[in-house]
Amino acid sequence: MVKILEQIWGIKALYVDENHISQFSSDEAAIILSITPRNYDRLIKLQSLKNIFSKANLNLNEYSVQLSQIGIINAIKSIKIDNQKVLNGLNELAKNEIIDFNGYNLISDFINNLELNPTIQNSAETQPFHKNLHTLNEIHQILSEFKLNEVSKRLSNAYESANNSKFKIAVTGVINAGKSSTLNALMNKKILGASNIPETANLSILTYSQDEYAKVCFWSPNELESMGLEPKKLEDKIVPIDELKSYTTAANEISKMVKEVILGIKLDILKDGIDIVDTPGLDDAVVLREILTANYMSQSDFTLHLMNASQSATKKDMTFIVNTLKNGKSGGLIIGLTHVDKLSQNDIKEVLNYTKNSIKTELAECGFDESLADDTKFFTISAIKNIGIDELKNYLYESFFGPNSKKATLIIDNYKKELIHITKLIDDDLKAQKTALTSDASTAKELANSLQNEIDEINALTNSINSELENLLKRLNYDNENSNATLKAISAKIKDRVISDVKYASNKKIKLDTARLGVIIESGFNDSFIDFFRDFKQQISKDIDSASKILELKLGTKNANLNLPDIRSYIDEHLPKINYEILNQDVIKAIKSDKNIENVGANLTIIFDNFIADLNLPNKLSTLATTCTKEYISSIKSELDSIKEHLKTKEEQINLLAKSTFDNIKDKEQLIADIDSKIAQCQEIKNRIELC
Repeated sequence: MVKILEQIWGIKALYVDENHISQFSSDEAAIILSITPRNYDRLIKLQSLKNIFSKANLNLNEYSVQLSQIGIINAIKSIKIDNQKVLNGLNELAKNEIIDFNGYNLISDFINNLELNPTIQNSAETQPFHKNLHTLNEIHQILSEFKLNEVSKRLSNAYESANNSKFKIAVTGVINAGKSSTLNALMNKKILGASNIPETANLSILTYSQDEYAKVCFWSPNELESMGLEPKKLEDKIVPIDELKSYTTAANEISKMVKEVILGIKLDILKDGIDIVDTPGLDDAVVLREILTANYMSQSDFTLHLMNASQSATKKDMTFIVNTLKNGKSGGLIIGLTHVDKLSQNDIKEVLNYTKNSIKTELAECGFDESLADDTKFFTISAIKNIGIDELKNYLYESFFGPNSKKATLIIDNYKKELIHITKLIDDDLKAQKTALTSDASTAKELANSLQNEIDEINALTNSINSELENLLKRLNYDNENSNATLKAISAKIKDRVISDVKYASNKKIKLDTARLGVIIESGFNDSFIDFFRDFKQQISKDIDSASKILELKLGTKNANLNLPDIRSYIDEHLPKINYEILNQDVIKAIKSDKNIENVGANLTIIFDNFIADLNLPNKLSTLATTCTKEYISSIKSELDSIKEHLKTKEEQINLLAKSTFDNIKDKEQLIADIDSKIAQCQEIKNRIELC
């Protein structure tokens, strides 16, 4: 630390805390690291730089700059700031002559050679998500002790939703990419590849369980038949882990019938809510297993793609990466170069740069923007020597559970919102009870009458709202007669691009790049499907939002906080999953089976038309629209019933308390004091929730 500071600042280097850690964004970090004696006087005049330091509660002077530079380096070491993004930022600053060539080389070489600290605690407990979750779970327990039956279901649902949320990572790679060894190192226990654990020809889902188990799931008879196997009806079964190998070893005939294996294991990384999906190799010969892998990838928060550093950037790898980036996984793609213990530091740098450049080249050749790869995170890994494992784990924890995790933030925000609402219900009930105890008979009766009026209003509104909702369902019509025609027009353009590639390869007498064709087909259809699904989602969301506004107006603000499903998320989760493996195979087969380009074109038209027809998207989307709308309506009716039940119980309690007689005035005073204490407790609970 001292040495790099002296190299940057020379005789102006000051004594600063070497253990200081700064909290800046990667862009801010790059700007601060670019400050040297040569540009200091020029940069400190910039208001934007003053704002950066002001936000960190620092004055802009040489001491705070040098302290921040040390703090940023420590933050990079502890994976709190992304080193690759900082390097990208420094590169931009160098291009714009903010930092000179020598200064850029000095600091970038230092960061590139920086050993990320393996002693940093990579536990989810250190992240805001789990700290807040723990606090909210404590509050949940306190609220449960109020024993209010009317909110017990909401309390239970809120707890289950927050605590059973899973963060999923799919692990991919060709055979010999080092998947099993890397995952074993990541989990700090030899699980995969052990004598009693499935071979990676089977898709394995690793999830947490206090009591360890293994569940073997089989292909359906139809799936077995499509794989050329005898169709059999096999029931999924739970088996002891030490018997699992008899179902997954290739030598056993039954292994061909196994679709996937779910392993419930007691491991810290899984206990934190992370599920790991170990997929079959990308070069799997079984199409259905590739489809299964693609489906799990689409459901995962991250894809960790592993490549042997000595054999990286193969065509299979590049095609997979381009497809993943093009299909929206750019923010969730991690690439790990494995077995780096066999390479020198210079070789590792060369392989890393070669891999990055190969990805951008592949993107460009397929007609995509190279910037799609900008957010991809790279790690160099050796499972044997534990190189890069801690850095990878830290990155995952920070991405899943850190302050910038959208998923973690949404889970906590939803949990907070529901607990605050429940606390308000309890608080309102307690205040009503106190009113019944401390007011005269007429005031208590007035309060009870008020509650009865609310019940009558809800009953009246229920009839009106039910009528409105039934009308909503009747007028929803998401059948799009033109959708298939639109998709056929898209497929015609895709066919022309495929034919163009076939002609080019034939004229140049070069081997046809079938992997490129797969990317052209998949990306072409995906672009149209994205537009298609977006329009559908906007249409149904608009209709349901309109119904929600009517509902809020009728209910008023007092009872408008209903626990309704998130329709947009529901649609996203249930949209049709589209796989292109069989389509791509049919296309390649058609191209290779006929040398006449006109015949190939005609055959491709038939193949694409059949593909679109088999998808049956209009019918599937119409069914989805009806299903999610019915769920929405059912939830509203259930919530209205819950509101009425709560009001009735509250009214009965008020009437009972108003009529209560006490043998001793102190008993009544004690009851009021207890209620006051609980009201104060509710206020404390609200304050605690808001701080999360």
